[in-house]
Amino acid sequence: MEAIVLAAGIGTRLAPLTNNFPKPLLNIAGKPILKRIIDDLKKSDQINIINVVVNYQADRIITEINNWYPNDQTIQIIHQNETNGTADAVNSAILQTNIEDNFLVINGDVLFEQNLPSMINTSYKDGLIVGVKTTNPNNYGLIRHKDNLLLNINEKPDSSSTSIEYINAGFYILPKASISLLSSLKQSKRGELEITDLLNLLVQENFKITVLELENHWFDIGYPWEILNANEFFINKESMTYTIDSKTSTNATIIGNVQINETANIRNGVYIEGPVFIDDGADIGPNCYIRAHSYIGKNTRVGNACEIKNSILSENSHVAHLSYIGDTFVGNNTNLGAGTITANLRHDNKSIKLNVKEDRVDTGRRKLGAIIGHDVKTGIGVNLLPGVKISSGSWINAGETIKYDL
Repeated sequence: MEAIVLAAGIGTRLAPLTNNFPKPLLNIAGKPILKRIIDDLKKSDQINIINVVVNYQADRIITEINNWYPNDQTIQIIHQNETNGTADAVNSAILQTNIEDNFLVINGDVLFEQNLPSMINTSYKDGLIVGVKTTNPNNYGLIRHKDNLLLNINEKPDSSSTSIEYINAGFYILPKASISLLSSLKQSKRGELEITDLLNLLVQENFKITVLELENHWFDIGYPWEILNANEFFINKESMTYTIDSKTSTNATIIGNVQINETANIRNGVYIEGPVFIDDGADIGPNCYIRAHSYIGKNTRVGNACEIKNSILSENSHVAHLSYIGDTFVGNNTNLGAGTITANLRHDNKSIKLNVKEDRVDTGRRKLGAIIGHDVKTGIGVNLLPGVKISSGSWINAGETIKYDL
């Protein structure tokens, strides 16, 4: 069976993290989203070819794939000329490959706790869609089913719901008959060709599409805070017990499961409380407190007397001395001046909202700091209030308090 990974989209809801940066390469616990998906697909003996559909930042994605899997003939790159929807991405793959049988499709921004090979089964001859139970289906495709067979999918319903529903998890096995049906699709209200409309068309053609309930954790990396949610989960799941090496000071304190890659430098007085992952070339301390579920990226510098809590510091970033970074995403090549403080808790203890495109969205998180893009610079003594987003390339003057998105 061939697999199609949909990795062409811009990811506008994830801005500023996707400002001039491809969503599939965003890092979750030390590994890009796309690499996690491909690694899982490669574990299945049911999959012989993995087709990755690209458009936005295509050259960058292709370069990374070639670095991860040099000369790997089982991975093919598919170019989607225009991002006209998920079904158009599938059609692009069909037109550029020799797919002639049932095939698998997975969104390039979803992660599963459950291993993908256990979900890949050629016995689903009429097709498969994976569903996740939720009480908040409004931002997702709502699955209607009976006796574990698909009735229809309502793509992102507008009405609110408090009942338990199945939502679309972005994982499908499609029958070869869908190849000929792709040409019958019409644009949705969003002006796109939707894979969910293809599934509805298959049901109308009397195909019995199985609905498989996913009982384990599932992450749809469609909003910035979901990166922090997934990072917390996978660091907790994958962190290793620390063993001392030559670049870790004997005066550092390591508690719990902590992964420190060999070329990282841990200075005197650093206190690390796992689970934590510190990547190659990171330089921390002296006298820092690195708290649980933090990822310190490659070649990242954390200066004297900083505290990092449940945050992602992307590669080549720099957090200067006397700073506090809590429940925050820091983009690549970002330099936070001395005394930068990210506030991560509202005084009324209510969940924090974040601006997403034109909407004010409740993140469901009681604690959330800032979402800081790439190539950002802050002066000394900058305060970032809960739920602030800082656009990539921004410069913030010393002493500023940022209450709203920049």
